[in-house]
Amino acid sequence: MNFLFSMNRTPHPIRWGEGVRRTGEGDGPGSWSRLSSILWRSGLSMTWTVTGARSQQSSQTQGAGTLSCPFAGAHPLPAVTSGGPASGSRGGCPTRRSERPILRVVLVCSMMLVLAGSSGTALAQWATQSFTLRPGWNAVFLEVDPTPAGSDALFAGLPVESVWDFNPTVDSPQFVQDPSTLIPGAPNWLSWFPPSSPLAGQGNLFILRDGRPYLIRVSDGAAPVTWTVVGRPSLRRITWRPGGVNFVGFRVGGTGPTFQTLFAGEAGLTGQPVYTLSSNGVWQTVANLSTTRPEAGKAYWVRCASPAKRTATVEVDAGSRLGLVFQSDSAESALRIRNASSSSRNVSLRLLPSASPPAGQSALAGPVPLEYWKTDYANVDLTWEAFPATLSFTNLPAGAEWNVRLGVRRAGLTAASGTSFQGLLEVADDAGTRWLIPVSAEASAASAVQGPLQTASDEASPILAGLWVGEAIINAVSQPAHPGDPNLARPAGGEFSFRLLLHVDTAGTSRLLQRVYVLRKPPTYVPDPQNPGFNLLDQPARTVVLTDESLIASVVGPGEVVGQRISSAAFSFGQPLVLAGGPLGSSTLSGVVSLDYNHPLNPFKHLYHPDHNNLDERFEQPLPEGKESFTVTRNLALEFTATDPQGPTPPGWGDTEVGGHYRETLAGLHRRPIHISGTFHLTRASTTGLLNDGHP
Repeated sequence: MNFLFSMNRTPHPIRWGEGVRRTGEGDGPGSWSRLSSILWRSGLSMTWTVTGARSQQSSQTQGAGTLSCPFAGAHPLPAVTSGGPASGSRGGCPTRRSERPILRVVLVCSMMLVLAGSSGTALAQWATQSFTLRPGWNAVFLEVDPTPAGSDALFAGLPVESVWDFNPTVDSPQFVQDPSTLIPGAPNWLSWFPPSSPLAGQGNLFILRDGRPYLIRVSDGAAPVTWTVVGRPSLRRITWRPGGVNFVGFRVGGTGPTFQTLFAGEAGLTGQPVYTLSSNGVWQTVANLSTTRPEAGKAYWVRCASPAKRTATVEVDAGSRLGLVFQSDSAESALRIRNASSSSRNVSLRLLPSASPPAGQSALAGPVPLEYWKTDYANVDLTWEAFPATLSFTNLPAGAEWNVRLGVRRAGLTAASGTSFQGLLEVADDAGTRWLIPVSAEASAASAVQGPLQTASDEASPILAGLWVGEAIINAVSQPAHPGDPNLARPAGGEFSFRLLLHVDTAGTSRLLQRVYVLRKPPTYVPDPQNPGFNLLDQPARTVVLTDESLIASVVGPGEVVGQRISSAAFSFGQPLVLAGGPLGSSTLSGVVSLDYNHPLNPFKHLYHPDHNNLDERFEQPLPEGKESFTVTRNLALEFTATDPQGPTPPGWGDTEVGGHYRETLAGLHRRPIHISGTFHLTRASTTGLLNDGHP
């Protein structure tokens, strides 16, 4: 087996027996799981191929039946006949034996650094979907990602005889006029049978997927039963296959749009036949598309004449199939809502509570404290506000998008370990389309599980530990010759800005930095004492924050250096300056920066000017301070505020963003001190609380 380990942009092929060994014993699923976990913690990509074989089994069926014939284009619907399956062909339609070919599985696990902060337990927001299953055939559309997803668990205790999932190939659209003709091994169909069924061994539908239609057969003698599924709402769109019929369902509310309204403007779907399952289990053509409306949770066959994209009258894009996920290091996200219909739509958003999480999932800490960015340009009202009961957009033009900027105000928000804030965002329009978008938010970084690029010590760091990068904006300065108060900082004619770099260690101590190197330290390996020639992971890859360039070689090691250097031209000191006060974000930090009179960057000193080189007239003996140059001291203070003085307070304020008022007194430039003031804003660039990787 060959493995391709990809770290950043440089791939490193490694083969079994040449340096990497699976942890644990044997080749079972646990070994693969542990290996995947190790690689994920290492920030690597992994691809592997498994080749195996399964035994061939003959197709075994009971009773009469036949396979429905695939067709494409304008081919008429196939007639339904009776008879048992056999090899060869029947009526021009080939049948297939239930042969099990060699199984080739390619599993690709791409561990991306943007997910470095995700926790081991998946965040999810839960909804329940209920179906009334009647005796005979039922066509359902699953709008949630079921948890658990296993077919056996989902249908345990229900009088379900079989479940069918249409899984066509690219060139094989197929229509089933009578579901009773389906048999195990039917082309393009996956099937499930109860463990007690004699056909259980021939089933191949092991899990149910979100955003999928299914045919469910309930025993004829059973009473109607309610099937309730709990899962994360699905954002999967329809993938239309042109030239035939497609088995689909639609995101609609209690009263959905008519099929005519739903497909208006989509050439491949407009006026095409739609088939619905009758009460006696036979597919029938919808007689009037202008008055018939799709029902929530129900599946249909729809002919697609040419390529189409329509899923609903309005479509949503949350940036992820998981919905809106606010991890511990993110406070803002965006939701794009596009009017896919042919006329303007009125769109509304509502925040709904999450259902109780299933067993084994992240517990519910409470509702998501969601906010939105209000943009009232007419009244020049741009600010963050709490999400209202209903947020609406009137007359969204056809083809236009509504971009909704959302955030979670996480400052002071705490949650027990293993819990998260969860909810659902309902997007509905006046035509009857309805989407449910999962929304989840972790608490502060203090209670969040760190990603693979964080050290073990970082997991216990205080909330605001890490590297903070921002700027100070100076807009006021004193006038030493002012006849009134020469120490009062007065508004200046313009603004001056410079970069600020601060680091907070795991003890909460804040330091002002002049420069910093944010680098990726590769993982390290140690020999496996029990298996010579194999290595085990010793330390996973992580982010390091250095202030001394000479430490890069010893900390990062040989090879390509991946990272960034950040510096501030407003300061000239070398070693980090410990600031008094704190903590960062809720109090005042202060410090003194001194620039020696003989420092090369002292504004009074000039290397080639005889009156400013701090040397005597013979350029031999150094002169004391005060002759040609003076020491400059800067007493600075960072006063943190609960709101952003530079504008509307963002949702991440106090958690991933901090700021306030900047004040500084400069002595040595004038016979009187000069006072300056303004504002500052800092953003957390890294949660690494260990400076210089522990080096002094």
